[in-house]
Parts: sequence; C-alpha cells; structure tokens
Amino acid sequence: MSKLIIPIDASQISEKDREKKRLRVAVRAGRETTSEVVVIESGKGQVSLEVDAKQSLLVAVGPESASEEDLFHLRTININVSPRQWDGNSLTLAPIAITPIYWRWWWIWCREFTITGQVLCADGSPVPGAQVSAFDVDYWWWWSSISQVGKTVVTDASGHFTLSFRWCCGWWPWWWWESRYWRLDPVLVEKLHPILKLHPELDVRDPSAALTLDLIAMKPQASHSTSGVLAKPTIAASRALSPELITQSRGKLLASLPYIEDFERLRIWPWFDWYPWLDCSPDIIFKVTQNCGGAQDVVIVDENILQTRWDIPTDLNVTLTANQNACCIRTTPPPPEGHCVLMTEVCQIPVTEIGGNAGTTGPVGFAYPNDRDRPFAETIVLYGQFGTTAQADYYSIQYSPHSANTWNPVPPTAVQGFSRLYYDATLAWPTGWQSALFPAVGGVYESRQHYEATHPGPAWGAPSGRSWIGDADALASITTKDYFADGAYDFQVVAYKGAAGGGPDLTTAQVLPGCGEGQNNTGNVVTVWLDNRIASFPPGTVHVNTTEPDCGVTAVRLGGTTVLPCSSQVLQPGTPLEIDFFVTDPDGHLDDYSIVLKYGLNSEKNLLSAADVGSFSYIAGPGVSVGPDYSQAVTPSINPPQSAIRPIWNGGNITLHIDDASKVFPETCCYLIELTAWKRNIVNCEVDTLTYYNQSHYSFTITV
Repeated sequence: MSKLIIPIDASQISEKDREKKRLRVAVRAGRETTSEVVVIESGKGQVSLEVDAKQSLLVAVGPESASEEDLFHLRTININVSPRQWDGNSLTLAPIAITPIYWRWWWIWCREFTITGQVLCADGSPVPGAQVSAFDVDYWWWWSSISQVGKTVVTDASGHFTLSFRWCCGWWPWWWWESRYWRLDPVLVEKLHPILKLHPELDVRDPSAALTLDLIAMKPQASHSTSGVLAKPTIAASRALSPELITQSRGKLLASLPYIEDFERLRIWPWFDWYPWLDCSPDIIFKVTQNCGGAQDVVIVDENILQTRWDIPTDLNVTLTANQNACCIRTTPPPPEGHCVLMTEVCQIPVTEIGGNAGTTGPVGFAYPNDRDRPFAETIVLYGQFGTTAQADYYSIQYSPHSANTWNPVPPTAVQGFSRLYYDATLAWPTGWQSALFPAVGGVYESRQHYEATHPGPAWGAPSGRSWIGDADALASITTKDYFADGAYDFQVVAYKGAAGGGPDLTTAQVLPGCGEGQNNTGNVVTVWLDNRIASFPPGTVHVNTTEPDCGVTAVRLGGTTVLPCSSQVLQPGTPLEIDFFVTDPDGHLDDYSIVLKYGLNSEKNLLSAADVGSFSYIAGPGVSVGPDYSQAVTPSINPPQSAIRPIWNGGNITLHIDDASKVFPETCCYLIELTAWKRNIVNCEVDTLTYYNQSHYSFTITV
C-alpha cells in the first residue's frame, strides 16, 4: 500500500465561516472507498490515506454530512489520480482549493429534517397506532417519481408522531436520474390530458408509461436556412432520455404549447422550470395506514401529488385528517348525573334526529323527519349512557308497540352479542389493538362500566392507558327481521346488579328512570319505525321477487303503435314516445326511481332528463304522486298537483310522455329500458346506502 497525501486549501473562506466546520475526503479505487474527516485550521488541512498506487483513483472533497458514497454523486470537488503520477510509495497532490461558492452550498446540501404532527379523524378524534410514511415528490409532464423519506413511524394514543430524515441536494443530474423510478401518474393525466385535448392543433400523444419527449406534434416554424420554407421542429425522442435532454427541450415545447397558468402554479414541466437534482428542500406528501380490528394496512390518508407541501422547512408540523376507515379514540360526552340511563342514538343517528324522540317533531320513529323520513330495517343498534350512580352491572332491552305500554323482553335470539375494540398504549405496536366481547347471554349484556371495573390494569380512558375505539356507548344490537311486524316500537333498558358468583342477579331487575327529565335527549325510551321486507332473487332475471318495492314497464308506444318486448318498429318523424310503468310500495316508503335507456356501445340516456330527451311530462291517475324522488312526491307544486302525505309515498301507475321520440332513439339499434325503484329504509344501520330496490327491463329494436 502507498500513502496519498491530500492537502486542503480553504484560505478563501473567512475564519468566521470556517468555524466548527469539517470536511470529508474520500478516495475510490474500483469498488473500494475509504474516507477521513479533516478539521480546517487557519485555512489549511491535510488528509493522508493508504491506497493502492497501481489503480486509478478518484478523490472527492465535500461536507462531512455527506456519506462516502454520496460524495461521488454530489457536486463535490473531484480529482483523478493516475498510477503514472506515482514516484515511490508516497504522492502529495497539489492543494485542493475550496472556493466560497462550494463552501456556501455544501452546508445546505445535506440537512436533517424533522416532521412532527398528528393524525385525526374528521371530528378531531385522535388516530392511534397508525403507520405514517412521508414521500418526496417529483414530476414532469404526466410522469411522477415518489420516493419515501425517513422511516415509517407509528402514532401514539394521541395520534402524534415524529419523523426525521436526512436530505441531500446538489446531485449530479445523471446520478439523480438513475436513482429515480417513474410511473404514469393518473392524477397528472387527468389534469393535463382533458385541457390539452381542447387544443386539437397540438396533436397530443396518448398517455403511456414509457418515458418520452415525443409529447406533441410541434408547430411548424420558418426555416432559418431556406427563406419562406416551413420546418417542423423535433425533439430527439430516439436519444436516451436524460435530465439534460429534458432541460434542453423545454424551450421548444413552450413555443408550441399554450400558456396555462394553472399548470405553472402546480409546477408541471415544461410550464414550470425543473431542476430537481438541485432541490435542497424536499416536497412532501403523506400516506397513513392502520391495522385495526383485524384489517391490515387499511389506507386512511392517501395524499396525491396535487397536495404536495413544497419546499418544507427543516422543522415542519402537520395535521393529517383520516378518512372514514380510520379507528379513532372518540371523546364521548361525560355521563349524566344520577341513577338513570340516557338513550342517545339509533344506528349512530342522534335521537334528536328521529321523529317522536326527545321532543323532535315529524313522523314518529323515522330518521331525518320532515326531510327524508327514513324507517329502519333488519338489524338496529341502540346507543346510550348510564348515569354516574346507575346500578347497572348488567342490562337487557324491552320493547312495546309505540305508546301501548305493553312491555316485553326482546326475544333472546333476536339480541346479538357484539365486541368493542380498544387501544392499549402500554403495549408495543402492533399488539396495542385489543378486543373485548360483550355477548348477550339470554338477552342480557354486561355493561361497559362493569367490564372496566372487573378488568384492572392500565387506566381506562387515559391516553397512556386503555382507550375505547369508535362509539363506546353501544348498548344493544337487535335483529328485527322475522321478529317484529312493521310499525313503530318503543325500546327501554332494564338494569341488573351483579350476582356474588358472577353474572347478573335477575331478581334485581329495574327499569331505570331516564336522565334529565324535562330536557332534550331524555328518557329511558327510544322510538323507531320498523319496515322489513320479504324478498328472493330468482336466477335469470333482474326483477326481485318482492313487492317492497315493485316496479315494471307495462307498455311502450310510438305514436299510437305498441312496441312489444323483442319486437322491431320503424320510427316516423315527429312521433311521440309513451312508456306505461308502475312503481309501488305497500308500506309507502319509496325513495326514488329512475328510467334509463341503454343502447349501442356503452351509450345511455336518462329518460327523466330534458337535457337527454327534450320536453316530457307525466300522466297519472287520481291520488298518484309521480315523484320521481320522495322530496318531489311530497311537494304539492310538482306536476301533476297531487302530492303524497309524509311519510307515505306509495307510487302507482304512471305514463311517461316524451314529445319527440327521435331525441330518444338517435340511430337504428337495439334499445333497453331499465326501470329501477328504491325504498328509503336504513337497512342494517347502513345510513349512507339504499339497500331495498327492484328493477325491470324492456327491450326492442328501433329503425330510424
């Protein structure tokens, strides 16, 4: 081995700027790299390294914060040493001068960044045990490169996290390019493609995952060499794509592209100049997942490139809002005072939004009264709070037809057990997620308060201990289908003390008084309207075997000529179209219906939209409100003037008259009329979904 002496001359740097700064000097021989850190004193420094003089060497000088490997990829000072330079076992290089511009840039090239933050649900509740990852974003045209920075970290019980990483800039462009992976980004495609297509003269290429600069057909320009001759400029798409080629191509593209301010604001190349290898402040988006309740890696925050935080500071604080799939530690209202119970929700709908409860006016037992007037069906979940001194170690649920005051236990087989999820902050991730079972033994539940008292350990309700996830006030899950006839029912809670040997002491049964008499949200009674249906789904048909709801197309006429199913009819000019159909529900709980015409290749028309079919009207008999939506059905001003009376809309037989059938049937084709009807019921507590529906098809051929 031979000794290579590398003098460093930093005399151009002021003493104040040199203070406490150290340099790293690295030597690469083939695949082997060695380095040493040197302190610059009085503007001078020197490194002595053992090397193989028979090999070609590459010397790199840069900031101490850069690793041995990165010194050769960053814009550091590089010196080549040839074996021919050696004369003996020692070689002293000429002093390597450090200029002020290098010195100034080196100390921001590699910096430590720290991101602190909190993951919250939309209501501000913290999200515990979530995995937070941060990503740096780069993109040009409609391709993006997204790379993770730092390690994935886990939120604590308060939803807080801290993520630190080292970030370097000043890379050689070729190295930066080789270290990136690119993909066709659907968000960028959706942003660029529709707008660029508004300019047909551009001849924009179709999006592809293959990187290319052949993006548009360039505008012809006057040739500089031949007067009056037009030449079409080109970008050398056949050359290997590189940062240099992309940079050089910007001017040509901008000359052909329209100026779009929004694209420049979003930093989309070529409208925005692009030198990401010199970007000394990362541009960050986040992705958050959570393993909760047995589900693995559920994405609860998924930011796209249009949500990028540009040029973040070295210390950044963020708040990330999780979607509806997150498990949160919700802050529940404090329990009411006294030996009582407070019924609060049904299917997580507050009792103040259910008619006939807590002084709420409107149809009794219907959710969202005087608005959508929605009944409940199949499984319902009751929620409530026991008072601070309630003697309710165990409890059961009784029911009575509304206002009849004939109370009976809910059949034990209709009472379903359930589980509650909680997060134990004292356990290491991912074992903090725990589940507590609350079976309904003979229709009797153990109260949450009794469970907490009989399961000592880390404190309940403390961020550093155990916290219930979701709504901890669930009381009972009740199957109503096949147990309850349709109608309004009252439900109340019966409490029991615990027996000495465990379980409930059934002799202590007591119907608890309601909390806070005379105020809203009071009383140990909640009223709901139940409407279950009997249905089957025969094979080979879209029509559901049920009357709840029922629907069908009974006749189609062009002018006065009936068009039978599977028949063919010639369309004459100026011919009206009439469709006889029915939409009914014996319980009067229709929500809406639609009539859609489908034809050709993925084509369709909304037959209840003037934009699609021109002028149209309804014909209906006495007492029939045509809708087609519940809100229209109960509004007297809708034509025809007969309106339904809340909460009942039974529907009926209706004729749809369209003045000009040529706007419905634009070409010779087979056509299918699809009639779909829905009920308003909240089924199995799925508040955001309509479940009960029916459908009918009617198809034929029209020749134009």
